[in-house]
Amino acid sequence: MPKMSMTMTEGVFVAWRRAVGDRVRQGDVVCEVTTDKVDMEVEATVDGTLSRLVAEPEDVIAVGEPIAYVASESDDLLEGLFDTPSPPPEPEREQEPGPRPAAVAVRAGGVAAVPAARRLAAARGIDLAAVRPTGPWNTIRLSDLDTVDTGEPPRERRPRGGRAVIARRMAASAEVPQFVLYRDVDLETAARSGHGWTAVFTAVLAAALRRHPALNARWVDGAPRPHEHVGVALAVDTERGLLAPVLTDPDRQSLDALSARIADVVARARTGRLELAELSAPATTTLSNLGGLGVEAFQALLTPPQATALSLGAVTPKVVPVPGGIGTRLRCTVGLSVDHRVADGADGARLLATVQELLDGELV
Repeated sequence: MPKMSMTMTEGVFVAWRRAVGDRVRQGDVVCEVTTDKVDMEVEATVDGTLSRLVAEPEDVIAVGEPIAYVASESDDLLEGLFDTPSPPPEPEREQEPGPRPAAVAVRAGGVAAVPAARRLAAARGIDLAAVRPTGPWNTIRLSDLDTVDTGEPPRERRPRGGRAVIARRMAASAEVPQFVLYRDVDLETAARSGHGWTAVFTAVLAAALRRHPALNARWVDGAPRPHEHVGVALAVDTERGLLAPVLTDPDRQSLDALSARIADVVARARTGRLELAELSAPATTTLSNLGGLGVEAFQALLTPPQATALSLGAVTPKVVPVPGGIGTRLRCTVGLSVDHRVADGADGARLLATVQELLDGELV
């Protein structure tokens, strides 16, 4: 399992693009894995023949663990990295032999299934011909057996893939002493910009944090450490779960450019086309917008080591006092979550006041 980002410790195997016996060249795509943030294609690092496939769909594999073995015609896969000459080529042989058997789909009686699914089906008395496959090449995966009614209590399932990643992040978030401040912000002036609210608040949040550097920080080794940049992780709802591409210094470009950038990033996030750089860039805060789904207000949990997160509720006209009586103004309830080790409630309140100042026209 290759390391595809600085924070990646494991990946979830998705599907093979090649089969045992296929010839591959360096750079050929051989399989797909999903990291803690996005689906990625894995390329061959050497020329040779795929001799054994180890990983199965939905396997969680630590970085550095084998997912396949390649037989190479080169005697030394590090050939050319040293000044000493390499020995003459030897007959094709396996570079990393091991006792572990191949974990490939076995086809019997016209039914393809991964070995783990075949073993479980035999143990539970399930006819694989009656199971609907969801794996690549119509292969039955382990999770497909959960849809079969055997009259037995359903087996306990551990979250896999994206849900497992989110579970780990939120478990880490629960260890952070955090509080949330709510404020209704006025949007009458900002509405005149004609830009989407996600773009407006992304720029405003970044600019506000730049004015309050104590909140643009992380808690490390018993002390807050400020960041030299602002990175806004944008929470995007996708079919595979929540993704958070990072927009670095978004307040330092025009709203027109930022709006186009966000539309492009969101579209690619939902189709699995994000670039690694957009996911591995360090985030200093998170923006989550559920207003389009009708949510009035909510708390966004912190993603360590970030010290802040901003939630956006629905933008609606609200009845408010006006000179001479009452009237309506376009408003939104925002929630600011803060790591209490890094800052106090008054610090968060001042940041929200700056958010309102920027919405009143300085930035938009």
